[in-house]
Amino acid sequence: MLRIPLISVGALDGTLAEDARGPAGKSDFFRLQAHAPTAYAAYRPFAKAIFAALELNEIDRELVVLLTAELEKGAYEWAQHEKIAAALGATRAQIDAIALRDIAAEVFSARQQALLAFARQVVEEVRVSDAVFAAVAGHYSHREIVETLYTIGNYMMLARISEVARLPLDDLNGLDVLREAQKEAAAARA
Repeated sequence: MLRIPLISVGALDGTLAEDARGPAGKSDFFRLQAHAPTAYAAYRPFAKAIFAALELNEIDRELVVLLTAELEKGAYEWAQHEKIAAALGATRAQIDAIALRDIAAEVFSARQQALLAFARQVVEEVRVSDAVFAAVAGHYSHREIVETLYTIGNYMMLARISEVARLPLDDLNGLDVLREAQKEAAAARA
């Protein structure tokens, strides 16, 4: 049962009211985040950067998000990002392997295996071994590594918000939120 009541969309103003009109505003997670309007206002551009302005490619990002959600038992984020990952080109076999925590599965490239081993160690142990870091650094730039760390931290936080609140799954509109963020990022670059 939901522990924190959702904010009514009609009670929102400012950035929250603006966002309520877009795809993000259709989710119960948005109405939960609305309890912290100043934090949300600061978080919004960060979340959009994760979705639309990373050097890390979007399939690898989504594999990291799924692994983080799986390791953190973030059911809400898993459901949203399973659909996003598939739409972006992650295979059913890759998604299933992450659900089984089989990050060494042959369905992943050597590059993806290194990234997932890195992500797993970050989530489970905070620090990573020299060998795991060397492997990920052999495939990804320093920028991509730091972006991966931001992505992991973001989805660890979101898992905690949704799980502590006991947020039930609502409409799977994460792909619409992603597309809106990408559209806004493209317009900003133009």
